[in-house]
Amino acid sequence: MYFLSLQIWLFWTFFKKWNHKICCLLCNISYLEEWLKDKNLQNNLAKETLEPLSQAAWLLQVKKTTDSDAKEIYERCTSLSAVQIIKILNSYTPIDDFEKRVTPSFVRKVQALLNSREDSSHLMLDTKYLFQVTFPFTPSPHALEMIQIPSSFKLGFLNRL
Repeated sequence: MYFLSLQIWLFWTFFKKWNHKICCLLCNISYLEEWLKDKNLQNNLAKETLEPLSQAAWLLQVKKTTDSDAKEIYERCTSLSAVQIIKILNSYTPIDDFEKRVTPSFVRKVQALLNSREDSSHLMLDTKYLFQVTFPFTPSPHALEMIQIPSSFKLGFLNRL
């Protein structure tokens, strides 16, 4: 009885740690999306840029065995290119014996579905892309010309204009 309980405990300990990391990633993405919404920055491309990350995290969690799983991957991973999806599936390494490896036949099923898709063949995101961000100017309610800087700040080299 104790041996079985220990096995179950070990299983859930390892599984929860791995699954917890993916869930934390998804949670952090949703926090970022909420922050963008609160700051009225949804119209900028930041939210769309987070979508491939969210879909990749989902792809790591989803079951990868049946034809219906392949169809669901095809339908849900629209922000990832076919090359990215196949790379994730081929690189996926399950934790110990808790899951089976993704079979080559399953990868071929997904690839067959993705062949009908017309998307780019890029594997990595463009890391050089700069997002345009506009911050509204809010004038200070304090008269800045009247502010005195304490000498303890040791900013004597600054001159008042």
